Amino acid sequence: MKKRNLAFALLLPLLVCAAQASSPKEIKARFNQFKVGDKTICLDEFTYPNNLKMKSFENGFVVSKKNNVLTYQIVSMFLLGNDVTANVKAIVESRAGKNGLSTTFKQAFIDVSGMDKPEQADAKAKLIREFEKMTSAKQEDLPYSSIVLNDKGYVITTVETNGTSVSECFVTPYKKPTKD
Repeated sequence: MKKRNLAFALLLPLLVCAAQASSPKEIKARFNQFKVGDKTICLDEFTYPNNLKMKSFENGFVVSKKNNVLTYQIVSMFLLGNDVTANVKAIVESRAGKNGLSTTFKQAFIDVSGMDKPEQADAKAKLIREFEKMTSAKQEDLPYSSIVLNDKGYVITTVETNGTSVSECFVTPYKKPTKD
């Protein structure tokens, strides 16, 4: 009986998220409501299998919009340790497809800070190469079932081979300046 209760307790959050998942039609409609100048801020937490966590945040804004395609500029900061951060500045293209959203990095600049001692040079170079791989590789489509819309933006939950990611994103629509 205890094993069944434990299994249910572990599955309950997944069942609740699935029940609240937004439909592809709702997600595409929200996606198409974005306008040039709209801003997003995403707070991310990645949990590795050993329960270690990495936090990051992303600030971006839409710079171009075409039918089912948004191009936006982002600045992401990954907190990798006590004094180590990786910063990614990029132009990203996002497409609303049949089964999910696809993302392509068009340009990316990667900077790692906090590893400035000569003995850390190899580790820093390896870390930069890993981020270069991430931004140059074809990204897997994000299925619509991973996205839950809310009144302030959206939440994305993904399970990957090396851990689980939860991103809470807030959207601020562009407002034209008023004339005084």
